[in-house]
Amino acid sequence: MASSFWKGVVGVGLFALAHAAFSAAQHRSYMRLTEKEHETLPIDIVLQTLLSFVMTCYGIVHIAGEFKDMDASSELKNKTFDTLRNHPSFYLFNHRGRVLFRTPEEEPSSERNQQGLPNPIRLRKLEH
Repeated sequence: MASSFWKGVVGVGLFALAHAAFSAAQHRSYMRLTEKEHETLPIDIVLQTLLSFVMTCYGIVHIAGEFKDMDASSELKNKTFDTLRNHPSFYLFNHRGRVLFRTPEEEPSSERNQQGLPNPIRLRKLEH
């Protein structure tokens, strides 16, 4: 669990970043009032933005905890080839292939078949 110090660093960094954004917006409105629209931001607002961004990122990295290795072999070395792509949640045995490719002996008798109507699901051979 992350210490409260790093959470405080992130909080202060976010507050400083919001303050820098507010200062930039205030400076821009001041420039519009004085009709000097092509001037850059003052250096103190730029430095505050960069410093607070770095401080926030540094605190978030410490809060996130241990990172996993980018090398996939470290995670996959304990798995066998048979279980590598094995996802039992995708197994589905109740599908239309059971009905589509049924042999005539397995076909159940129903009222529809007794009336002479073709089964719309059953595949039939095309005869010339």
